[in-house]
Amino acid sequence: MKKFKFTLQTIHNVREMKQERETTILAALNAEMKEAQERVANLEARRLEAMDIYALKLTSGEALHPMEMELNANHFASLNRLQKEAESALEQKRTEFRLQSQRVAAAMREVKVTERLRTVQEERHQTEFQREEQNTSDELVATSFARRLIQTK
Repeated sequence: MKKFKFTLQTIHNVREMKQERETTILAALNAEMKEAQERVANLEARRLEAMDIYALKLTSGEALHPMEMELNANHFASLNRLQKEAESALEQKRTEFRLQSQRVAAAMREVKVTERLRTVQEERHQTEFQREEQNTSDELVATSFARRLIQTK
């Protein structure tokens, strides 16, 4: 039997390597996105904590110095700015993640296409082998029958 050789094996290997590379990039982007989410959550917690501390000072009846009030306002503004920047970075990571997910899906489809082509080629090879085997068997039977026929005459 002639050994099966997939004619597009090199292309299939390249596609598999591309799929692995795209999947690795997706995993890295997922980790970066999780870090960005943690940063947003951390900044939100810090902002809420600062507001709670300031609210406690206001409700305690403590007299606040105008300079301290201005420092608190600047601190809140800074935290708000940092949080908005972190949210913007998170949204950018989400967009990159979505785009990379699409690339991974496309790479997976390409691999499936060549896998399907390999299956079809292998089935054809097997069918051809079986046909050749059947033809060989038929020829042997026909030759044997012809010999018997000649011998009986």
